[in-house]
Order: sequence, then structure tokens, then C-alpha cells
Amino acid sequence: MAVRRIVLRSVVALVAAAAAVAGYLLVHGDFQRWSDDSALDGACDGLLDRNAVRGVLGPGAVEVEDGTSGAGVVGCEVNVHDGGTVEIRILDTAQVGRGPDSLYTGSPGALPVPVGHGWTGLFGADPGHFGWGDPFEDDYEKVTTTLVLPCTGESSAKGLFVSVEASVGRTLDNPAERPGFARIATSTAARASEARQCGRLGRPVTSLGLPVNDDEYEPLGTADGTCSGIPAGRGTAIATETARGGAPHETCRLADADRRKRYVLEADYGPYARERLLRYEEGPMEDIPNGDTPAHDRDRDGRMSWTTAKCSDGVALFTLRPTSEAGERREYPGSDADLAYERAALRAFAERSAKSHGCAAPATS
Repeated sequence: MAVRRIVLRSVVALVAAAAAVAGYLLVHGDFQRWSDDSALDGACDGLLDRNAVRGVLGPGAVEVEDGTSGAGVVGCEVNVHDGGTVEIRILDTAQVGRGPDSLYTGSPGALPVPVGHGWTGLFGADPGHFGWGDPFEDDYEKVTTTLVLPCTGESSAKGLFVSVEASVGRTLDNPAERPGFARIATSTAARASEARQCGRLGRPVTSLGLPVNDDEYEPLGTADGTCSGIPAGRGTAIATETARGGAPHETCRLADADRRKRYVLEADYGPYARERLLRYEEGPMEDIPNGDTPAHDRDRDGRMSWTTAKCSDGVALFTLRPTSEAGERREYPGSDADLAYERAALRAFAERSAKSHGCAAPATS
């Protein structure tokens, strides 16, 4: 008869609700190891699907660190022997912005792609563990899936944010394996939605694209995703983009013919937009995006242009930032020709993004 080994670690509250929004809301709870599935069934307040987790991490012995921080935050960490680890956190979106930045937007070297299939979410990976970094640095792929669910009616939550970060000992090259990562997030979201009396779930995720490497450029004129419709000008010739598909955060990167980055455009919706606007409003700088200024051609230092649009879940935020990677140092605030191009690029980006999300036309100054 197998012997169960249970190791209890003392409980220490690591973070308050604000830090939990950002951090790993894993406020230390019981730490347990079983050879059966009892740990999975009870993890994250019982919100995990055993089969979805096993589908990614395999059949090995399970260790679970399970905890909640209150204030609408739930989290756990699951480790499966010889399979890998997943960290899950579930936030009430009303808590977003009350701690350090926490909403996943990808990594500096790779753009996350939309989860799609009716879900509002992102699927991405850390390039350092995605075949682009030192192959001896880490044996584990780090993959993140995030979902945003609106809550309406009698629910006490405004919305739910579900994040699943997985570290596994294999690559994402096999397209048949990628949906398994999302299934952990979608099954958790479905159970959390039922518990909170939310709704509007997506469909089963049967396919997922690869995160887009930072140097995967294409001619700007052929862009048909997040960079579609943006005119060439002021040295821009090529673009890095992802498909559109209901992602709460979108990015378009424009570069010159020598692959030197010139502009970065970003769109944020729902809790992503609320968090960014709150960060700007609470920061020390003036003349930056805020709820009282719906559109601005450029801040006083010439380092950002922005506009907003009204959506069913609040205000969407669109920004454009010039970069200084074009060989010569970018002079701020730039010339009138720079400003004219930035206006045109941001307008095209924001209009197409807002339309794809069912939002009103972006504001103009």
C-alpha cells in the first residue's frame, strides 16, 4: 500500500491585496505531496480541472502550494514530478491597478497572440526559454495564458482575470500540444465563472498560434493584423504584428529597412486599459494619458501620442511611442513631419483595433 507523504509548511502572509494583484498571490498555505489526484482536486479552491492539468504536466506525483489573499484573489502552484509546474491566479478585476503591474502583456522579445475561439485573452512565451536564448540557461519552457471574463447581473465581481504560467520541459513547436496550455486556463475560468455567477465563456480552444518573435518582420504594406492599414513614412518600411482576435492587449512594432525599430503602438482594453490609465494618473509625470483627455497628438516632450475609444467594458487606450533605435538619436519633440506621420499611424492603428473590438470610433483632438 502506497504511503502518503504530507509536508506542512507554516503559513505566512506574503502580500496584502494590493501586492497580490501584482505578485504571485500565493500567500503560503498547505504544501502537500501525493501520488494520487487529491491535491489537484482541492487546489485553487477546487477550481482546477484535473484532466486539463494532467494533459500538460503528465501523470507524476503532485505537489501543491495553495492559498488565497482575500479581496477577490485566489492562487495556487502545482508541481508534477518530471512534468513541470503551473502557477494559477484568479483576480477580481476590480482589484487591478492596486499594486505593481501584474497583467500579462508578453515579453520584450516576443508578442503574445490572441487565444481566440471567443475568448478575450493572450497566449505567449518567454523568449529566453523559447529557443531564442541560451539553450543551457533553463530546461523548461515558460508559457503564459491569460483570460479576461466580464461579470454581469448579480455577480459581485466586475470581471475575472485568469492567468496560468506553465514551465514544462518541451517546446511549443508541436501545434497539437499548444491548446493544452489554454485548456488549463479556460477550464479554470469556466469554474470560476460559475462560482462567481459570471458568464460569456468562449468555445473550446482547438488551435493556437506561436508567439511572434521580435525580429519576425514583414513589409508594412502587406500587414493584415495589428499593423494593418498603417501608412509607410518617416523611415518605416517593415512591421512586427500579431493577428487580431479579441486580445485585451495588442502591439504593432514598426521598423526601417535595416530592422531598426522606429515606433511602437499599443492598444489596451478592459482591465488592461484601466490599469495603464491608473498608472499614468498616479505617476509623477504630467501631460500623459488620463481619463479627462480623450485624445492627444503628443505629450509635451514628444515621447508619446495617444487616443481613447468608448467600449462596452469601459475606455480603450491606444498609444504610439517613437524609439531611438534608428541610428541617429531621435530629437524630441520631433519635426512637424514626424507629428503628421504619428497622427496618421496612430489613427489607422486605433480605428482598426477599436472596430475589431466593437468599440466606438477613437476620439480625435
